[in-house]
Order: sequence, then structure tokens, then C-alpha cells
Amino acid sequence: MIKFSLTKLGLIILLSIAMHSTGLAVVKYDELEVQIDSQSLSIKKIEPKSTASDNKDLIIWVAPGYGTSQRAMDMSADLSKLGLEIWYVDLAESLFLPKSTSTMRNLDGKYLAGLIEYAHKKTNKRITLLTRSYGAIPVLRAARQWQLKHAGTENFYLNGAILYSPELYSKVPSLGLEPEFVSITEATNIPLMIFQSGKRGNRWQIKKLLSKLQSSGAAVYFKILKGVTGVFYSGDKKAATLKQIELMPKKIQAVIKLFSKTEKPEQVAMLKHKVDVQAKSLDIKLKSYKANPTPHVLDLVDVFGKRHTTNNYKGKVTVINFWATWCPPCVQEIPSLNNLRQLMANEKFELISVNYGEDKEAILSFMKKVNVDFPVLLDPSGKEAKKWNVLVFPSTFVIAPNGLIKYGVNAAIHWDDPSVVKALKALLK
Repeated sequence: MIKFSLTKLGLIILLSIAMHSTGLAVVKYDELEVQIDSQSLSIKKIEPKSTASDNKDLIIWVAPGYGTSQRAMDMSADLSKLGLEIWYVDLAESLFLPKSTSTMRNLDGKYLAGLIEYAHKKTNKRITLLTRSYGAIPVLRAARQWQLKHAGTENFYLNGAILYSPELYSKVPSLGLEPEFVSITEATNIPLMIFQSGKRGNRWQIKKLLSKLQSSGAAVYFKILKGVTGVFYSGDKKAATLKQIELMPKKIQAVIKLFSKTEKPEQVAMLKHKVDVQAKSLDIKLKSYKANPTPHVLDLVDVFGKRHTTNNYKGKVTVINFWATWCPPCVQEIPSLNNLRQLMANEKFELISVNYGEDKEAILSFMKKVNVDFPVLLDPSGKEAKKWNVLVFPSTFVIAPNGLIKYGVNAAIHWDDPSVVKALKALLK
């Protein structure tokens, strides 16, 4: 281990040689400790392997709040072979904050804005930001804070931001309601590239998101990754995903060149609301449904090939559960749903589940390991979830005997809890 420290531009750096083992290869990186505004940020720095004279781009890769992704490190190594320098930062870890979506929502962007400035002073390279999911919130906030100092100057070295399946919700709304976006969504005008996973739940909200992002004049480039649940999700091993992983480094390189040719804004976009209202939004109990209570017709094939058509929900209690095998809370609530079905066996009751975006072979393999005692209908395209306005998983609708949706739950709960069972039986009286 080699260590030394130096002070430059008011920032203290600690360098050490480190390695990251991915199981496929060893990714070598330098560890930097960069102090910004009295806070120390830990950086994994991956030097470009190419010696080409035009190596003038640096990517600040921001972890989305879930920790370091093995695939992100592997891709960083591949990008370095193309001549790109990578600085990987986990803001939650560096600031000793919980690794959660709420942490990402609450970060104001000042530390990352300082890191953008420092990285350029240190390397004299153009800076491109890259992140996924809720990491988009601090990334866009940081970009705007940087712009407040540099917009309109000749040295506009912030090239743009690459966002993978960005989640820019201020909160997840109650089931059935439209999402609310953080204010920075409409106060962004730097060049953006969105790679949206086609199988991810937020895919059907992308038109609304694009409209918000473009409202302040941002040049937004957009690509749907068909058949992909998550490029950086290790559990997604579908052929379509692995092919995207193989192609992605050169796609990123092409996007960076595209950004460099895109006109940069001369002014900072106006921020309409300086403070985003934070609120807990995931339901942990039965909650009255506030959207249009008329349920949609279900006409889907189940995992065994049997067609299920439901167009009349009257005269019984119907529970419709949207889920996926890659969703831990979904899997955790399956035993309680099995128990609920047994507890309601003598009642006018039906439990149906709709699997989101997976093929039947994957589901059948899962069902060999986990007992599922209720029908599993297939929604491989995700269009059924879109129709019901499902944003997160699991999401569950409870339809009363009058044929209208009574309750909506957008989180995992204990469905066999006595209070839940009592509430469902009360609907039959």
C-alpha cells in the first residue's frame, strides 16, 4: 500500500493502490479521499488504459444509493480501455448516510458539484456525469449548482449526464395516482442521455418524465433497452441484457462525443420550488384507494398456459397482486398471500397475481423453489401494469363485492394479519 497526502486548491487527497475483485476480472483503481466543504468523499479512480492523445474525458460515476455494483466496476474497466478516466463515488457511503432512496432524494448536490469542479482542476478534462435510478436526483441538482458558477463562460466543461432508468419521483404516490417529480426535473437544461430499461417498472412513466425534463430546454436523447430489467442488476442475466452490457462501453463513448457537439446552455434554468416536500408514501397497511375505482378487465394467460378473463368483479372480494421474482418484498409476502387464500377459503374470495415482465420459464423455475398457491398471470410486456398505473412492486388492489376498488397497497404487507383478514371479510357483509 502506497500512501501520500498533498494539499492543492484547498482539497486534501489521500492516494492508495487498491483492487476490486469482480469474480470475472480484477479491476484496478486508485483510492482518493477528496475533502469538499469539510466533508471527505471516497473516490475509486480508474485511469484510462489507452495512451491516445485525445483522452480528454472523465466520467464521474455516482452510485445510486445501493452500494457499489459489480457490473458498474466491470464496465468502468471496459471504459478505461477506450481511453476514458472514471471516478466512482458512493455519496451515501462517503457521507455516512443510510443507503436508501430517501437519502438520494435529500442530497442537495453541493458535494458532487464541488467534485465536478475539483476533477476538472485536477485533470483539465471534460466531465460527464453518470448514474442510475434515484442517483439522478443529486446528479441533476449538482449540475445546476455547478452551472450557477459557470453558465455562460467559455470553459463550460460539464459535458452532460447519462442516466439509466432515472427515478426522479419526490415520492411514490398512493396506488393508482400519478407520480410527482422533484423540482429539479423541470430546472435542468444540460445535455442528457437516458437509457431506459424496457422491463423496469418506471418504463411506462418515461413520456411524462421526458416532458418535464425538456420543459427547460434540455437536449434529451433517449433509448429504450428492449428486454432489459436492469443493466447493472446482477440478477438480470437475460441474453438481451448481457448483449447490452457488451455494447454499452462504446455506446457511452459515442454519447460523450455527442454531448461535446451539443450546444450548452448560456443560462441556468429557473428552479420553481427550492424545497421538495418529502413524505413517506409506501403503504404498510390497507389504504383507501383514491384513484378511479373502476377496475380494468383482466384477460391474460397464466404460467401454465391457461387463459384467465375477468370482466365482472361483483359479488366477491378480489385481490390482484402485481409482482416479480426479482423483487425481494414481493417474494417476502408470498407466504402471507398463500395463508390469506386459505383463511378466505370459505368466503366469496379470489386471489390473482400478475407477474411483471418475466418469461414463464423464469417464473416456473422460481416456483420450484418457492410455493405459490394462487394463479400467476403473465404480463411479459408490462402493458397490463401500465394500464393499472403500477409504479412499484409489489402493488396490490383489493376489489369489493360492488365491483369497485376499495383498497390499494404499494408495498409488501402481512396479508394474513388478523386485522387485514377482518377488513377483507367485512367487505362481504
